Amino acid sequence: MEKYNLVTKNKSLTPNYKIDDKSIYFDIYISAGKEVCIIGELDNNYLCWCSITSLSERETNVQIFQHLLNLNPNIISNKTSALGARFQEVRNWHRFRIEKRHYKNGEYLYYSAGTQIFCGENTNKENVFESEMNSFYRAELAKCEYRLIDRSYLKILEKYKKILTAKQHFEYYVEMKPLISILETESYLKLCPNEKISGLYLECMKECSNLYNSYMTAVR
Repeated sequence: MEKYNLVTKNKSLTPNYKIDDKSIYFDIYISAGKEVCIIGELDNNYLCWCSITSLSERETNVQIFQHLLNLNPNIISNKTSALGARFQEVRNWHRFRIEKRHYKNGEYLYYSAGTQIFCGENTNKENVFESEMNSFYRAELAKCEYRLIDRSYLKILEKYKKILTAKQHFEYYVEMKPLISILETESYLKLCPNEKISGLYLECMKECSNLYNSYMTAVR
Protein backbone atom coordinates (compact mmCIF):
# COMPACT_ATOMS: atom_id res chain seq x y z
CA MET A 1 0.00 0.00 0.00
CA GLU A 2 2.99 2.30 0.35
CA LYS A 3 2.67 3.25 -3.31
CA TYR A 4 -0.29 5.41 -2.27
CA ASN A 5 1.67 7.18 0.47
CA LEU A 6 2.90 10.67 -0.38
CA VAL A 7 5.12 10.58 2.70
CA THR A 8 8.34 9.39 1.10
CA LYS A 9 12.01 9.43 2.10
CA ASN A 10 12.76 12.54 0.06
CA LYS A 11 9.95 14.35 1.93
CA SER A 12 10.92 13.07 5.37
CA LEU A 13 11.56 15.31 8.37
CA THR A 14 13.31 14.72 11.67
CA PRO A 15 10.96 15.69 14.55
CA ASN A 16 12.46 18.09 17.06
CA TYR A 17 10.74 16.34 19.97
CA LYS A 18 9.77 12.81 20.95
CA ILE A 19 6.81 11.37 19.02
CA ASP A 20 7.45 7.65 19.47
CA ASP A 21 4.52 7.36 21.87
CA LYS A 22 2.02 9.10 19.58
CA SER A 23 -1.03 7.19 18.32
CA ILE A 24 -2.16 7.68 14.75
CA TYR A 25 -5.42 9.50 14.16
CA PHE A 26 -7.02 10.34 10.83
CA ASP A 27 -7.86 13.66 9.25
CA ILE A 28 -9.96 13.08 6.15
CA TYR A 29 -10.38 15.83 3.56
CA ILE A 30 -13.04 15.52 0.84
CA SER A 31 -13.39 17.71 -2.24
CA ALA A 32 -16.47 18.74 -4.16
CA GLY A 33 -15.17 16.47 -6.93
CA LYS A 34 -15.20 13.47 -4.55
CA GLU A 35 -11.45 13.23 -4.16
CA VAL A 36 -10.40 12.16 -0.68
CA CYS A 37 -7.15 12.84 1.14
CA ILE A 38 -6.53 10.46 4.04
CA ILE A 39 -3.90 11.76 6.45
CA GLY A 40 -2.42 9.66 9.24
CA GLU A 41 -1.59 12.30 11.84
CA LEU A 42 0.70 11.93 14.84
CA ASP A 43 0.00 15.42 16.18
CA ASN A 44 -0.57 18.95 14.86
CA ASN A 45 2.93 19.07 13.37
CA TYR A 46 3.75 15.62 12.05
CA LEU A 47 2.16 12.88 9.97
CA CYS A 48 3.19 9.46 8.72
CA TRP A 49 0.67 8.96 5.92
CA CYS A 50 -0.92 11.08 3.21
CA SER A 51 -2.80 9.65 0.24
CA ILE A 52 -5.19 11.01 -2.37
CA THR A 53 -7.78 8.70 -3.85
CA SER A 54 -11.44 8.94 -4.84
CA LEU A 55 -14.54 8.16 -2.81
CA SER A 56 -15.42 5.67 -5.54
CA GLU A 57 -12.23 3.65 -4.86
CA ARG A 58 -13.90 1.95 -1.95
CA GLU A 59 -11.82 -1.22 -1.84
CA THR A 60 -8.57 0.74 -2.05
CA ASN A 61 -9.68 3.05 0.75
CA VAL A 62 -10.57 0.09 2.96
CA GLN A 63 -7.10 -1.35 2.32
CA ILE A 64 -5.47 1.99 3.17
CA PHE A 65 -7.25 2.12 6.53
CA GLN A 66 -6.40 -1.52 7.19
CA HIS A 67 -2.75 -0.73 6.49
CA LEU A 68 -2.79 2.35 8.73
CA LEU A 69 -4.36 0.50 11.65
CA ASN A 70 -1.32 -1.78 11.66
CA LEU A 71 1.30 0.74 10.67
CA ASN A 72 4.49 1.28 12.64
CA PRO A 73 5.57 4.73 11.39
CA ASN A 74 9.18 5.05 10.27
CA ILE A 75 9.02 8.02 7.87
CA ILE A 76 7.73 11.31 9.28
CA SER A 77 6.75 14.45 7.39
CA ASN A 78 4.21 17.29 7.49
CA LYS A 79 1.30 18.37 5.30
CA THR A 80 3.25 21.03 3.44
CA SER A 81 6.00 18.64 2.38
CA ALA A 82 3.78 15.63 1.71
CA LEU A 83 1.19 17.44 -0.40
CA GLY A 84 3.58 19.81 -2.14
CA ALA A 85 1.82 21.85 -4.82
CA ARG A 86 -1.58 20.51 -3.73
CA PHE A 87 -1.26 21.65 -0.11
CA GLN A 88 -3.43 24.77 -0.37
CA GLU A 89 -5.99 22.98 -2.56
CA VAL A 90 -6.47 20.12 -0.09
CA ARG A 91 -6.51 22.54 2.83
CA ASN A 92 -9.68 24.04 1.33
CA TRP A 93 -11.50 20.70 1.18
CA HIS A 94 -14.10 19.74 3.78
CA ARG A 95 -12.64 17.80 6.72
CA PHE A 96 -13.60 15.47 9.52
CA ARG A 97 -11.54 13.47 12.01
CA ILE A 98 -11.42 9.90 13.30
CA GLU A 99 -9.52 9.54 16.56
CA LYS A 100 -9.49 7.54 19.78
CA ARG A 101 -11.64 8.99 22.54
CA HIS A 102 -12.71 7.90 25.98
CA TYR A 103 -15.80 5.72 25.68
CA LYS A 104 -16.61 4.43 29.17
CA ASN A 105 -15.01 2.63 32.10
CA GLY A 106 -11.54 3.68 31.02
CA GLU A 107 -12.05 2.24 27.52
CA TYR A 108 -10.89 4.16 24.46
CA LEU A 109 -12.47 3.55 21.07
CA TYR A 110 -12.15 5.19 17.68
CA TYR A 111 -14.68 8.01 17.32
CA SER A 112 -15.72 9.43 13.98
CA ALA A 113 -16.79 13.06 13.94
CA GLY A 114 -18.28 12.36 10.51
CA THR A 115 -21.53 10.84 11.79
CA GLN A 116 -20.56 10.98 15.49
CA ILE A 117 -20.20 7.26 16.17
CA PHE A 118 -17.85 5.08 18.21
CA CYS A 119 -16.31 2.07 16.52
CA GLY A 120 -16.19 -1.03 18.72
CA GLU A 121 -13.04 -3.13 19.07
CA ASN A 122 -14.74 -6.17 17.53
CA THR A 123 -15.82 -4.41 14.35
CA ASN A 124 -13.97 -4.25 11.04
CA LYS A 125 -12.79 -0.71 11.66
CA GLU A 126 -11.35 -0.24 8.18
CA ASN A 127 -14.80 -0.87 6.66
CA VAL A 128 -16.47 1.47 9.13
CA PHE A 129 -13.96 4.23 8.41
CA GLU A 130 -14.44 3.89 4.65
CA SER A 131 -18.21 3.96 5.07
CA GLU A 132 -17.90 7.06 7.24
CA MET A 133 -16.29 8.99 4.39
CA ASN A 134 -19.20 8.35 2.05
CA SER A 135 -21.81 8.95 4.77
CA PHE A 136 -20.13 12.22 5.72
CA TYR A 137 -19.99 13.37 2.10
CA ARG A 138 -23.68 12.62 1.48
CA ALA A 139 -24.85 14.23 4.72
CA GLU A 140 -22.80 17.39 4.22
CA LEU A 141 -23.81 17.70 0.56
CA ALA A 142 -27.46 17.48 1.67
CA LYS A 143 -26.83 20.45 3.97
CA CYS A 144 -25.65 22.40 0.91
CA GLU A 145 -28.80 21.53 -0.99
CA TYR A 146 -31.06 22.69 1.84
CA ARG A 147 -29.03 25.85 2.42
CA LEU A 148 -29.30 26.76 -1.26
CA ILE A 149 -33.08 26.39 -1.40
CA ASP A 150 -32.88 30.11 -0.70
CA ARG A 151 -31.32 31.43 -3.88
CA SER A 152 -30.37 34.67 -2.17
CA TYR A 153 -27.61 32.97 -0.20
CA LEU A 154 -24.98 34.09 -2.69
CA LYS A 155 -25.89 37.68 -1.86
CA ILE A 156 -25.72 36.90 1.85
CA LEU A 157 -22.16 35.60 1.42
CA GLU A 158 -21.29 38.73 -0.54
CA LYS A 159 -22.60 40.81 2.37
CA TYR A 160 -20.60 38.69 4.83
CA LYS A 161 -17.41 39.35 2.86
CA LYS A 162 -18.15 43.08 2.71
CA ILE A 163 -18.67 43.17 6.49
CA LEU A 164 -15.47 41.18 7.14
CA THR A 165 -13.42 43.64 5.11
CA ALA A 166 -15.11 46.81 6.34
CA LYS A 167 -12.40 47.73 8.86
CA GLN A 168 -8.65 47.15 9.00
CA HIS A 169 -7.98 47.64 12.72
CA PHE A 170 -6.80 44.45 14.45
CA GLU A 171 -9.50 44.71 17.14
CA TYR A 172 -12.14 44.25 14.43
CA TYR A 173 -11.49 40.52 14.80
CA VAL A 174 -13.18 40.58 18.23
CA GLU A 175 -16.19 42.35 16.77
CA MET A 176 -16.40 39.80 13.97
CA LYS A 177 -16.23 36.70 16.17
CA PRO A 178 -20.01 35.99 15.96
CA LEU A 179 -19.93 36.13 12.15
CA ILE A 180 -16.77 34.03 12.02
CA SER A 181 -18.49 31.44 14.23
CA ILE A 182 -21.47 31.30 11.84
CA LEU A 183 -19.20 30.81 8.85
CA GLU A 184 -17.21 28.08 10.57
CA THR A 185 -20.38 26.03 11.11
CA GLU A 186 -21.12 26.25 7.38
CA SER A 187 -17.90 24.60 6.18
CA TYR A 188 -20.04 22.05 4.30
CA LEU A 189 -20.29 24.76 1.64
CA LYS A 190 -16.81 23.65 0.53
CA LEU A 191 -18.62 20.69 -1.08
CA CYS A 192 -21.12 22.88 -2.92
CA PRO A 193 -21.29 22.02 -6.64
CA ASN A 194 -22.00 25.69 -7.33
CA GLU A 195 -18.46 27.06 -7.68
CA LYS A 196 -19.58 30.65 -7.09
CA ILE A 197 -20.95 29.66 -3.69
CA SER A 198 -17.99 27.52 -2.65
CA GLY A 199 -15.50 30.06 -3.97
CA LEU A 200 -17.14 32.97 -2.17
CA TYR A 201 -17.35 30.94 1.03
CA LEU A 202 -13.60 30.27 0.84
CA GLU A 203 -12.98 33.98 0.24
CA CYS A 204 -14.94 34.76 3.40
CA MET A 205 -12.94 32.20 5.38
CA LYS A 206 -9.71 33.72 4.06
CA GLU A 207 -10.82 37.10 5.39
CA CYS A 208 -11.63 35.46 8.75
CA SER A 209 -8.10 34.06 8.81
CA ASN A 210 -6.63 37.45 7.92
CA LEU A 211 -8.50 39.09 10.79
CA TYR A 212 -7.33 36.42 13.23
CA ASN A 213 -3.69 36.64 12.11
CA SER A 214 -3.74 40.44 12.33
CA TYR A 215 -5.17 40.26 15.83
CA MET A 216 -2.70 37.66 17.05
CA THR A 217 0.25 39.59 15.60
CA ALA A 218 -0.87 42.70 17.47
CA VAL A 219 -1.51 41.11 20.87
CA ARG A 220 1.57 38.85 21.08
